Amino acid sequence: MKNYIYPSLAVLAFLLTACTTPKQNTADLKAEIDAARSGHYGQAMLHAEQSEEDLEVANNILNHLEHDHYWNIDEKQKALNAARSAAHHRLESEKEMCQWLTEVHSHNHSKAAKKAGKKQHHSVAYFATGSAEPFKTKDEAISRIGRWLNEHPDATATITATTDTVGKPDSNQALSERRANAVADRLVASGAKPNQLIVKATGEATGPDNTPNQENRVAIVTTSAIVTLPRAQEGYIDCPNLK
Repeated sequence: MKNYIYPSLAVLAFLLTACTTPKQNTADLKAEIDAARSGHYGQAMLHAEQSEEDLEVANNILNHLEHDHYWNIDEKQKALNAARSAAHHRLESEKEMCQWLTEVHSHNHSKAAKKAGKKQHHSVAYFATGSAEPFKTKDEAISRIGRWLNEHPDATATITATTDTVGKPDSNQALSERRANAVADRLVASGAKPNQLIVKATGEATGPDNTPNQENRVAIVTTSAIVTLPRAQEGYIDCPNLK
């Protein structure tokens, strides 16, 4: 009769432990994966991948249904849910991508905003000494500014009128106000809204007292646009039609 030798339980436990692969630390790998999916671009890719997976599920079930491989109505509902999920993730992918584009192009948007908001000065009316009725106006410039203000309701125009030093300072202050208002009336007639106009009457210009000077008997219009870039949650600069 043969003798069998049975190892002890302790020895078996040792042998099993020795053969077991130690559990790997995956924290660093998870961190790298998360880094690849971070930011708007990474999230756009993640949503795009999920959309493709959902579409594959929906298309597979569609193929089976069309070939009568499935009769269970739950399968069709599963396909509908997958297709809707695919559409949702596609839209989220586009939103993330547009936010990424907005970040990448931010310097261009800043340049465009500065250019659009750049102030422009136009001398539009000239006056005789003591008169608030211009003897010469740049009608084309006034008409153009009025139309531009009408087309850009967020834009403003400042009308600055001055006088020379002939006469008393108090009367010249009132005269400069009438000159500015005369130009304002012409801008309104050309399409501008009164609330877009800022009347700035400065009275006498600097210089020797009681000195006539045509350069100071003038009204100047300064136009500027108010440019507001939309925030990310309100819209997408690079994708204005994306909701």
